[in-house]
Amino acid sequence: MSPLGHVEPGGEDGANSPPGEQHEIQPYTQLGAGKDGASGDVNEADAPLKVSAIVERFVEQTRARLRPETQRDYAWAFCRFAEDAGLDGFTRRRLAGPKGRALVIAHLEQIPRPSWRCHVAKLKAVWTFGLNLPWPIDAKRDLGKLPRTRRRESPSDATVTAWKEALSHEPDPHLKLAWLLIAQHGWRPSHVMRLKWRNVRYDEAGRPVAIVADGSQEGFKTSSPIAARLAPDVAEALGAWKKSTPEPLPERPIFLRRHDPGRTGYSRNQGKAAVMRHWKRLQKRWNLPPLRPVDVRHWVAGACRRADLSKQASAYLMGHDPTQGGAMRDWYDNPPVEDVLTEQAEKLPHGPLGVLGHGALELEDGVPPDAVALMLEYLMGQIGTMEFATRAEAIRLRGSSRQASRLER
Repeated sequence: MSPLGHVEPGGEDGANSPPGEQHEIQPYTQLGAGKDGASGDVNEADAPLKVSAIVERFVEQTRARLRPETQRDYAWAFCRFAEDAGLDGFTRRRLAGPKGRALVIAHLEQIPRPSWRCHVAKLKAVWTFGLNLPWPIDAKRDLGKLPRTRRRESPSDATVTAWKEALSHEPDPHLKLAWLLIAQHGWRPSHVMRLKWRNVRYDEAGRPVAIVADGSQEGFKTSSPIAARLAPDVAEALGAWKKSTPEPLPERPIFLRRHDPGRTGYSRNQGKAAVMRHWKRLQKRWNLPPLRPVDVRHWVAGACRRADLSKQASAYLMGHDPTQGGAMRDWYDNPPVEDVLTEQAEKLPHGPLGVLGHGALELEDGVPPDAVALMLEYLMGQIGTMEFATRAEAIRLRGSSRQASRLER
């Protein structure tokens, strides 16, 4: 298996990085000018605006450069601004003057300053492509030096443990897989919804052992690759889901969107909203404390640190860019994927959730340690029923032989 290609240094736009930074804003069309710059209908600049028309124009103009979910995110932020500013009824000519600048600044004042960088990027994109007006804000003059986007705090082990223990009993393989793909890898919803069956690697017995995918090929949020050795519980859930999923062909997505209640079957048209619906359904069903996928992403990063996993192996597991930061060592330290998977297996044999422990077994006195180890392997899905029975019988026979030897003495 050859190593996956890396993205250029700095190409990763993680969950906390400001949206829009990777999308270059093109020059706007002059007020009153047509699409090709020719003079258009001057009265258009004085016609009352409609926010819906602005959003439609933005979507059309950015169709080739922004994903649909990104477009919806940007449009939602602009609609929030438009409602706050009462934008319907304004004219383009009026917004092109000082009034536009005043409206944007007044809206930003209602938002925590650490979030300004993110909101400015969204508003600027829709303003430029939807209104066809120059952005009225001068960053140095109007905003000053903005703080970095605020980092989220990792959730507590107690919260993650509550989810882990409850969902270990989840009978629905579809919902259980949704939880484990995120909890054991710290993946974004875009990873879950865009993975294909062809990304799964199997052992000689046909059991899933790893998922390897290129971000550019699969259309993840970023072009960063993933190479994740599957923990036993993930492998078991994935195998169970494959048996029940309709047509698990190589080019089909692994995670399908289930139809609404009252309807049967699945749809191949899935998105972030579908993943989040499954997540919220699990939280409500098991009465669990609040926990979002992005929170789990932070927790998994901490679990990798506690397990002493290298930066490269952690990045591949979570779908980060291993070269982010631009350090020469990180750029040249490009281990083969086989080495990455081996390190993950050695440092995190039960996945990041394994750092929380596997729970205590209540055993009778006199049970040999190898029997305990065998039971753990079986419960974690590392061996099948036949192998468990064969090895258990061998342990029993050894125990009987030892007991007979003691009696003879």
